[in-house]
Amino acid sequence: MSMGITIHYKGSIKNLSLISKLQQEMVDICQSMNWEYQLWNEDLSKPCDATLSHTEKGANIEGHIPLRGITIVIDSKNESLDLLFNPEGNLSGFMLEIMKYDSTIDKNHKWIFVKTQFGTVDAHITTVKLLRYLKKNYIPDLEVKDEGEYWETGDKEHLMGKRAFLAGKIAQVEQALSSIEIEDEITPEELADKIEEVLMKMQEKRDK
Repeated sequence: MSMGITIHYKGSIKNLSLISKLQQEMVDICQSMNWEYQLWNEDLSKPCDATLSHTEKGANIEGHIPLRGITIVIDSKNESLDLLFNPEGNLSGFMLEIMKYDSTIDKNHKWIFVKTQFGTVDAHITTVKLLRYLKKNYIPDLEVKDEGEYWETGDKEHLMGKRAFLAGKIAQVEQALSSIEIEDEITPEELADKIEEVLMKMQEKRDK
């Protein structure tokens, strides 16, 4: 179950030589808008050999991931917008490349995403407008699936309605999960089963 408005996108840059120009244009935009950003210029000639390990401080990536481009934070409450390209020129991301490398996802998978539910409506709209600019100038085959449907409709009121609906559903789930009684000795598997049971009951009520 997807929780929160998300923009899914995929496509390939016209030529790898254009990545530097795209980076510079995006840096100019980020600096003028006071957005956080980070440039990535990993060696595209070296194959991916990265793995994900978990430590007490969180997840840690070890190894090489051949990606070049820029990541942009349009709204601090949103995920970063990844404009990163792999050696084939396809839009990609660090986790997607790792998952393809260790075969946990199909190697032909190309969709990446940015969740915008918890940022502002304007941040969602800005993300869509930025993607439109990139489609026109750098990524002609760009495809976008916008769960807020702003990419398809350009309707801000409709987007706001979708966000409000999802926010209500998220609140319902949070309320339902907070009602779960957790015993001190409960295992992670038992907790997962309890959560799944609550979510299934919510789905059954919705389907009636």
